[in-house]
Amino acid sequence: MRKLKPLIWFAALPWIGGVAWTAVPPQVRTVDGAVTWLGRPAADAVVELVPAVEVPVPPAGDTVLIDQRHLRFAPNVLGITAGTVVEFRNSDPIMHNVFSPVRQGADFDLGTYPQEESRTHLFHEAGTYVILCHVHPEMAAWVVVSSSPYVGVTDDDGLFSMEGVPPGQYEATVWYRRRSASGGTVTIAEGAVAALQIDIGR
Repeated sequence: MRKLKPLIWFAALPWIGGVAWTAVPPQVRTVDGAVTWLGRPAADAVVELVPAVEVPVPPAGDTVLIDQRHLRFAPNVLGITAGTVVEFRNSDPIMHNVFSPVRQGADFDLGTYPQEESRTHLFHEAGTYVILCHVHPEMAAWVVVSSSPYVGVTDDDGLFSMEGVPPGQYEATVWYRRRSASGGTVTIAEGAVAALQIDIGR
């Protein structure tokens, strides 16, 4: 996977391509941001904030769903924390298969199963997993598994939001279209909302 040199701005300034700090009640710690690719919104980009000091990863929450519908995985990009269980449901009236070959993460094969059935997989190892179907080779999805509990995926406008991020220093990492960009330090202040602008560049 080709590494990119990102253009990331961090500054205690109003929202003009940088990080803006706005005073809010101390118990609220939110990171909002936008990711652009060649000046355009980057949809389905996975953003990780990796703490400079290792922190305990909280237990995984509810199971996350990837549906197989209309011969597509939905969503086709998922960002999760290691230890999360993903349910792969088949909502099509045909047989589907779910597997991931050996790449950055460990491989697995959940077999082939009919409509209305589901299979689950525990992603316990950080890495990038491509999800494929033996029956329909045109189907593909990506699961980006982070060792950090602070992960977000951008929407169609390239925007993301993370809540409950403790004060401290973080390294921002972005995965987008099979590429990764890392670099730049984010400092989350006590009782602040951070607005983060990331331009992945060329």
